[in-house]
Amino acid sequence: MIVHTSSFSNLERKTDPNPAMNNMATESTTILMTGSTGFIGKEAVKQLGDTEAQLLLLVRSESKARMVLNEYGVTDFSRITCIQGDLSAPGLGLTKADRERALQANIIIHAGGTMDVTLQPKVAEQIFMNGARGIVELAKDIQRIHRLRHFIHVVGFMSPYGRKDSPSISSANEDVGGKSNRQKSWISKAFHSESAYEHMKFEADRYIRQHAEQHSYVLSVVNPSTVVGPYPTGATEQTGGIGMMIQAMRRRRMPVIPGGLQHWLPLVSNDVVSQTLVFLTQDINPSGGTYPLLSKKSDSPDMKELIRLLAAELDVSAPRWSLPLSMIHAAMKAGGTKISGIPPESIAFITKQDFEVQQTEQLFQRMGQHLPEVSQLLPYVTADLDYRFSYPSQEEMPPGWTRTRKGNLAVLVHEGQGDPWVIVHGLMSSADDMIPLGDALWSMTGNPVWLVDLAGFGRSPVHRNRGKGMAFKGQVEAVRSVLDEVQGPVKLVGHSVGAAIAAMVIQESVREDIQFAMLQPVWGASKDRMQRLISRFPRRMLQGLLSWMTPQQVAEQLKRADASENNPILLDDYARRAASGLKSPRIAGVNADLLHWIQSHSANEVSQIRADAQRTLMVWGTNDQGYSRPENIHSSVQHVELPYGHQFPLFQAEETASLLVAWQMNRR
Repeated sequence: MIVHTSSFSNLERKTDPNPAMNNMATESTTILMTGSTGFIGKEAVKQLGDTEAQLLLLVRSESKARMVLNEYGVTDFSRITCIQGDLSAPGLGLTKADRERALQANIIIHAGGTMDVTLQPKVAEQIFMNGARGIVELAKDIQRIHRLRHFIHVVGFMSPYGRKDSPSISSANEDVGGKSNRQKSWISKAFHSESAYEHMKFEADRYIRQHAEQHSYVLSVVNPSTVVGPYPTGATEQTGGIGMMIQAMRRRRMPVIPGGLQHWLPLVSNDVVSQTLVFLTQDINPSGGTYPLLSKKSDSPDMKELIRLLAAELDVSAPRWSLPLSMIHAAMKAGGTKISGIPPESIAFITKQDFEVQQTEQLFQRMGQHLPEVSQLLPYVTADLDYRFSYPSQEEMPPGWTRTRKGNLAVLVHEGQGDPWVIVHGLMSSADDMIPLGDALWSMTGNPVWLVDLAGFGRSPVHRNRGKGMAFKGQVEAVRSVLDEVQGPVKLVGHSVGAAIAAMVIQESVREDIQFAMLQPVWGASKDRMQRLISRFPRRMLQGLLSWMTPQQVAEQLKRADASENNPILLDDYARRAASGLKSPRIAGVNADLLHWIQSHSANEVSQIRADAQRTLMVWGTNDQGYSRPENIHSSVQHVELPYGHQFPLFQAEETASLLVAWQMNRR
């Protein structure tokens, strides 16, 4: 298992961290951890699998926790023990036996708590304050029995405690953990948000700091800024925080820039947070401290620049004017939430503070790293969140498949032996739509299978080549970046316009170890008059038309273009997914770009030389009524016909796979 360094530059990723700079623990380590199934916790458990530590995980359901961790890639549970409990319950809801088990720990990582900025005050207090009271009681008893080596608390970066000018953690009129004081401290007044979620987290921070001081155990407080997904995918399942902003922008409901040039949104990836936690657990003589996990404000984009970057990734127009956060918050409280679709608490993480990072810098120097910086990851985070909002009912990943990144694109990978199949989808599709074909190929051959999301489709960010008329070339460059990661022969398969993109990759490549299958290749104008007409519309107009398509309209278009009798369940499922995807301006925009290319490019733009053609198969469905068979196919290309329509690789996946496997067997 590898400890990733997700937010660092490529140069920094090559830096070999020097663990000798840490006072590595030599005594046995047993870690009691809360929040192990959360966004940060799962990654921390995964990384702790590289250590010799025994893990005691406080969970509400052992079966659910094991399932969640297993899906995240944690497969070895030999050093993991689940203890059933509940942060919101008195005494953490532990049985006597489980409490005795928890007392065996010599390190505590407290990272538990629901990520929900809209929590009601009573619920927030139950989760955060009850959890804090219960966990420090365990800490006190561990310290008394056999010494607590280290207490590590994870709390948001906006907490005012631990700074040079922070308020006192003690109160003469309030006992530790006392509930008598129900008035909000000055903390709440310092922010434009009235979030009970934030307030109770900070009160829990104050309380734990006070308890550690009174009972003399070492406390390290890790303050993550807004957390996004890890390197290399940026997969951000926690859709709060920056996700709320992306949701508003993709719906075109952010008319102004929150804050202005003085404001920023600090970000950090969950694998960097987890790497920090792992490093702290390995220190045998920890000194404690407060560690804000964020880059320097001077090195980060201000809100105007951040909104511009997000707008470019989401393919929407960026707002030009900014508005003070206090005014935005007041407007949202007065009913603006119904317009924007996001709660007023969502802007609580936008700040103009410049945080003290000296302790963090010293810690990261010991780790052999630099302060976290996520600019290179941000396009992938944006695409991933946009995908999640586009497909809210997306089912869990089928067994055997993992999401990763190859080159500049998001890719679904099924591991195997031998030369990989690399499959490129067509219009109104994504890598997920090719899973049935990928499953069939893997079952028949055992070879690795890579399902590619074209740039701007699925979970891939839009390509970098933004020049007018450069959309097709940008897709070609992106697919080439994927093939550059294959060291050896590869079986490249392209469907529809994906076949045209792959064919151009072959045309521009000097490699002789790529075998290529074109499934219903498209590089000529559609036979459908309506499609030819709308493909001439200006880009923004075409993007809008596509975004308004309903599942019924998509299904009707597919039926008009296909004389075959397709499985109505498969067709309706595909139409529903396609229409959902087109609600994303990003996905609708790249579909519009490729429709323009199909309509306007020269028929001779895509071609083959004899050497490439001899390694190429073309499969054509004769019932396709939407497109004509390309005329400039080289005579050396092997031809196969099927009695199906344009979408046969999706609707007849098993038969398509059998044909591809037979082609490979014949080549041998």
